[in-house]
Amino acid sequence: MIVALPESCRAAERHAMDALGLPEEVLMERASLGAWNVFREVFPATRDFAVLCGPGSNGGDGLALARHAWCDGFRPIVVLVGVPPKDDSAAGRQLRLLRNFGIPVEDWGAFEDSRMFQARQELAGVDALFGTGLKRPLDGAALEAARWLSSRPTLALDLPSGLDGATGQPLGECVKAVATATFGRSKPALHLHPGREFAGAVHVVGIGLPQASWDVAGAMVELLDDSWAEHRLAPRSRGAHKGDAGRVFLLCGSDAYLGAAILSTSAALRSGAGLVHVGSTESVASRIALSVPEAMGFVAVGDSTDLQDLSKRIESACAMLAGPGLGKSAQSKVALKRMLQRAVAPTVLDADALNLCAEHDDLRQELLRVAQGPGAVLTPHPAEASRLLGERVESLLADPIGAARKLSERFHAVAVFKTATPVVASPDGRIAIGTAGHSGMAVGGSGDALAGAVVARLAEGVEPFEATCQAVRAHARAGDIAGERGRRGMSVTDLISALPQAWEEMEASGR
Repeated sequence: MIVALPESCRAAERHAMDALGLPEEVLMERASLGAWNVFREVFPATRDFAVLCGPGSNGGDGLALARHAWCDGFRPIVVLVGVPPKDDSAAGRQLRLLRNFGIPVEDWGAFEDSRMFQARQELAGVDALFGTGLKRPLDGAALEAARWLSSRPTLALDLPSGLDGATGQPLGECVKAVATATFGRSKPALHLHPGREFAGAVHVVGIGLPQASWDVAGAMVELLDDSWAEHRLAPRSRGAHKGDAGRVFLLCGSDAYLGAAILSTSAALRSGAGLVHVGSTESVASRIALSVPEAMGFVAVGDSTDLQDLSKRIESACAMLAGPGLGKSAQSKVALKRMLQRAVAPTVLDADALNLCAEHDDLRQELLRVAQGPGAVLTPHPAEASRLLGERVESLLADPIGAARKLSERFHAVAVFKTATPVVASPDGRIAIGTAGHSGMAVGGSGDALAGAVVARLAEGVEPFEATCQAVRAHARAGDIAGERGRRGMSVTDLISALPQAWEEMEASGR
């Protein structure tokens, strides 16, 4: 699914109205009729409900929905919250239509005094207060109305009122809906954390905007959902051999963190890598094959490193990964710099490789060289992103799309900003949001597994942004598969074991 930032949706609507002459009333009629159909689908047994309308276009959508309901034999309670819509606005014209139809309309104060306000919580609501236009916290009657709507089953129109449509962050208090009928295209906030918790089930209502209007609007965002994943991977030839599947070089693990090396190595193999070379300390190199027999360990960190052998392994790699469990010792820094200086293949940087780059200018310069040459993928969690960008974690989490874009632009690399809903950004402006996964994946090592999945896709020659999106999707889907036996207590090893099935679904019929 393609989603659009709120400003892009408004730009598309303006183009349709101004350049193509499509009247605003036509767009509102289509939106409201589609939303009414969604309401009946979500609440098939509901007869009594209240439509709470603000003064703008979102309120106009609600007024028009109430008219459709009335014409279909329902008796909605129509409530104006705040100042009435202006007479010469689209919402004002919808209000006149309701009155012409003889449909009762009351203001918020009168509704608060009515018995229906105190009615059972099963009385459904429609949130038509503000939608995407709000830029400040709800207050006064609007805040009271939002609280009333959140206390009962509610359908939000376009966006739950009080939610920032671009970031998924509540502006203050926010309507918590059972479902959202969003117009034209879905909005990022409905899929980002925590916005998706307020949106409920998302239903996209087409309003007849032509592709030309979306082309003018630009700034589209891709959802890595079931439809995106279906038939994403071409089947391998029956004659394929391990060289065709890709040769991967991993610089990971340390005497203190053998587990991270095992997890990232296992994930790379479970994601289809044909040959995996693991460079690490002498201790890890000697033990890695005991846990992952398919992997070939060698010394790449420490004084006993064979530099000629290291160079050969790096130069023969189809893709590389550095960071999981690497540590931040002086020897780790030397090893990372050697790897970056010799890099001739796309390179993934995760965990301590990112922390080392954040601390050392010479490593950042080498990273930029790789990013502008064979290509780089960065996979930071919020704390690592904070160190790389020199910004507070809270400010980055407040705008995850913005954070991913900053990382991508600063380092000229594909970046995954890892949160409950990861965001992938490319230097060319492409953005994608992961939609699968669950809270059971919030355990140590999950990021190591993702990094291993990314490097495996790069090793098969997939373009960095596409490879990263595929890995984000498969990683989260594997979490869903593993979580079917129980999410609480699920391990990263469970997730890695499910990766082959997740990849198989993307190759065959998808989900």
